[in-house]
Amino acid sequence: MNIKKTGLAALLTLALLTSMAVPAVAQSGAELADKEVTVDGDTESVYLEVTNTSGDNLNYTVYGISDGLSTEVEAGSISSADENDTARQTFAVDSEKYDSYRVLVTEDASDSDEESVDSIEIGTTVNQASGGGVFAGVGGGGLFSPRNILIGLVVIGGAYVAGFLDPLKNALEG
Repeated sequence: MNIKKTGLAALLTLALLTSMAVPAVAQSGAELADKEVTVDGDTESVYLEVTNTSGDNLNYTVYGISDGLSTEVEAGSISSADENDTARQTFAVDSEKYDSYRVLVTEDASDSDEESVDSIEIGTTVNQASGGGVFAGVGGGGLFSPRNILIGLVVIGGAYVAGFLDPLKNALEG
């Protein structure tokens, strides 16, 4: 008779634990987007953009991933309820600590309706070359790159040969 009571108690305990676990799973909401983006030393931030949500907030969770292990680094909610409205959330990255970031977007399960969204975009922004003004990137880009200087000289030489600079030359001489 003890075995029956023990079995019944175990069965009731299992039923009780199972009934408590179901609402916790339901709170997470339906998955709307799940994307992993790689980061490196040039990556400034990871961004999340949502366009035209159904009026309710969407939940997001950001995970940093290093050597296959993920760590939650940020969580919150985002909404773009107005028509043709896009909301953007950016997250600073630590490329020395994480190889990539994963952004998970889910419905807000705290209410009874289902959220919808026209588009969800997840990506990275990179650091831009800083300083230098027009001389920025003299070695490879910028206004005064070797290629741009060569093109300018060819254009000026062609204009001189074609006689387009004669009025300027005459004005300077006379």
